[in-house]
Amino acid sequence: MVAASTVTSPHAEAAELRPMTAVDLVEMQRLAAPLLSSDGQILSYRLSEADWQENEIRRTVALRNLTTGEAIDLSGLAIADLLERQIHWQPNHSAFLAIGERDADGEEEETGESEIEHDQAYLIDPATGSIERLTNHHDDIGDPIWARDGLSFYFRSDAEPEPHTDWIIEPFDTARPDALYRQALGTDQATPLVDDGGYLSGYALSRDGSHILYRRRESGGSDDAALNELWLLTIETGATTRLTANDYGESRAQLSPDNRRFAFIATVNADGAPYYEDNLFVQQVGEPQPHLLFPDVPVEVLDFAWTRAGDALWVLGNIGLRTELFRYDFERRQLERITRGDQAIDDWRYDPELDRHIAIVRTQENPGEIYEINVADGALRALTDHYADWPQRFRLPRQEAVRWRGGDGQEIEGLLAYPVGYEPGERFPLVTITHGGPRSSSQFGSWNVSRYVPVLAGQGYGVLLPNHRGGTGYGDAFMRDMVGNYFRNAHLDVLAGIDALIARDLADPDQLIKMGWSAGGHMTSKLITVTDRFAAASSGAGVADWVSLYGESDRRRGRTPWFGGTPWEENAPYQSFREQSPLADAWNVRTPTLFFSGGDDERVPPTQSILMHRAVRAAGAPTELYIADGEPHNYREPRNQLFKINRELEWYALHLGRPAYDPVLPILPEAEDAVDEEEEEAQESEEGAAPEEPEPADTQLEEAGAR
Repeated sequence: MVAASTVTSPHAEAAELRPMTAVDLVEMQRLAAPLLSSDGQILSYRLSEADWQENEIRRTVALRNLTTGEAIDLSGLAIADLLERQIHWQPNHSAFLAIGERDADGEEEETGESEIEHDQAYLIDPATGSIERLTNHHDDIGDPIWARDGLSFYFRSDAEPEPHTDWIIEPFDTARPDALYRQALGTDQATPLVDDGGYLSGYALSRDGSHILYRRRESGGSDDAALNELWLLTIETGATTRLTANDYGESRAQLSPDNRRFAFIATVNADGAPYYEDNLFVQQVGEPQPHLLFPDVPVEVLDFAWTRAGDALWVLGNIGLRTELFRYDFERRQLERITRGDQAIDDWRYDPELDRHIAIVRTQENPGEIYEINVADGALRALTDHYADWPQRFRLPRQEAVRWRGGDGQEIEGLLAYPVGYEPGERFPLVTITHGGPRSSSQFGSWNVSRYVPVLAGQGYGVLLPNHRGGTGYGDAFMRDMVGNYFRNAHLDVLAGIDALIARDLADPDQLIKMGWSAGGHMTSKLITVTDRFAAASSGAGVADWVSLYGESDRRRGRTPWFGGTPWEENAPYQSFREQSPLADAWNVRTPTLFFSGGDDERVPPTQSILMHRAVRAAGAPTELYIADGEPHNYREPRNQLFKINRELEWYALHLGRPAYDPVLPILPEAEDAVDEEEEEAQESEEGAAPEEPEPADTQLEEAGAR
């Protein structure tokens, strides 16, 4: 294995350009949750990066003065344990609210309080350095929202204290009822506002602070989101009114500035039928039915906000390879595109008081700086510069949109990343990576660790990310192609894309690789059963048998339309489940295939990878399975992320007959110290210094045994 030095600064000294390594990608700093202070002078955001020694992703809050461009140092406040999540700026003040569980030693040293067992709220003023504990709640609190005057705030928490579990077995797949609380500053206890034994899954405060729109359901199962209904709380009187009675599963609901209407996102059509794109609806308070906005525009609505005047909606929408900002005008009934570029806008935030938009923007050169969006012309102004030196450090792949026709003539779109150093006329080994979801799409600026596009390109591979049917951003008909048959056209779209690149003399037909995670793993497991064109493959968290997955997974409702019913209903469609399961045709696999899974994955439990691995091995194809202990649906530990990349690159090189790939590892501080000590000992030996005497053999053996 090769040791690769870690990045210690976002503005490291310029060096010779080189391709990105697996270590570079895993330990790359990532930005999220941008927010402006109430006066718009300070930008806050969450900064995460790999800690190789602790084997975790460390997260902290960073502050930047937008007037001077300088970072604001919080290290002297000793509040690292309160900066692991998004903060919440207090209106009309310079302080912010943070939630966390304080370190017991630090808490006792500063305040004399005993250890806190639950996440509580703290008020932190970076200008004065003051830290004040705001809550003393019986359980963890979450989702805080400030009242408009900044003198109180709201939060969600379990309605009752957590029971002592030493003598209890908790029921399976059942959450505890929660409640909505209000905490006034300077008071000891929070006041419950909504505490009726139901399950709350989100809420929003009205623009004037007089009402709360919240989502509530009667059951606490993990897959019961469609049972959510919207309720309206009048804060002054405490009166609650039910606004909806349907199976829409409304999300991100918000009241209009005048409180007469509300808007929400739902995956239904105008008639309320399920399994459609994420659509945007508006409904009058007191009216029984909502109105679907722009039903014929192919866009997946990811987020929205009412404009300051309430005459329009800002809309963040996925349109396939790109995510852009739009504006929907109620009077003209038109959706206008505001931003344009080969980019994906994420973590978009609109502040109506400041009338300003900020967001994370990812491109092929930029993993995601924070920008302010000028909605007058769509221009982007950078507010951060964490990746400013990348053009002087890395050779990154060129990316372009590619299009081809499916077997029935449907136009399909995808993203092609060329190998680093590609010269026209060359044919390259092609890695095809299908996206997860499947209700999602691959986009410009793909910096996902499980896909590691820039690393693959740096190893000389071209990378195709096809947006096959069943994905989002291309309209309802495109996404609903999977209704009744998950693999009706999706896998054929992928193969057609590969053929299109071969026909253009770009991809080498004898050097093809297939990989993917989650729904991308489903696709990989399917494709290796229908073709032996791939020299190697890797399936992460993929399905083997749809019946067992349906029963085991924490998500079922959204999968039902693929099969026409559930496995446990009368006259269940078992034949449909069976025919769509890769396991049914695994006897046909000849492709050397890796399988990966998380030991604690509830979305696609590891039994699916075990089934598929054993079936492929029985078919006689080379295969290996790796189950990472304690990992959920997506790997979170940096060492596991790195192992997956290294192992896949080894596998691909082996089965393509390419030069062996030498896995890379980070240089840890201990390793650096050891190298320094070895160099000092070598120098001492050369200078004639006597070497240290070795320890007695029995001592060495005793210590070895103790280890």
